[in-house]
Amino acid sequence: MKRSCKDLSAQNALLHQHLETVSTQATRIRQAADSSTTEGTSGDADVGSDVDTKVSELRSVVAYLRKEKEIVDLQLELSKQENVRLKAQIEHHTQSLQEARATLAEVRLYVILVIMNDVASGARACYGGGDFRCSAR
Repeated sequence: MKRSCKDLSAQNALLHQHLETVSTQATRIRQAADSSTTEGTSGDADVGSDVDTKVSELRSVVAYLRKEKEIVDLQLELSKQENVRLKAQIEHHTQSLQEARATLAEVRLYVILVIMNDVASGARACYGGGDFRCSAR
């Protein structure tokens, strides 16, 4: 996207330079046509008209490229905003995952302690009370 924007900017600058050159040439031709009083000036008028047409076409191209550049700039800005939003979302999910892992570890430890407590209390009941049923197990 950035490369496309740079390419369009370079092309736009080149067209501006070309447009300035053509405008300068057109101005010189008009000045020459205005100062000339000979009959050969009608040929210069045709050249001036041709230059005007080319200048008009170049202006249209420049206007199109400016619009395209604006579109690309907007797309780039939207992509940047989307990137920021997705990074924030990833950060949120990462934090939620860490919290879930911590909770899972706590639950596992609790379950292990409960099981160990049950086993220990069962062993005390068997050996402490002289119950013969425990030995049959």
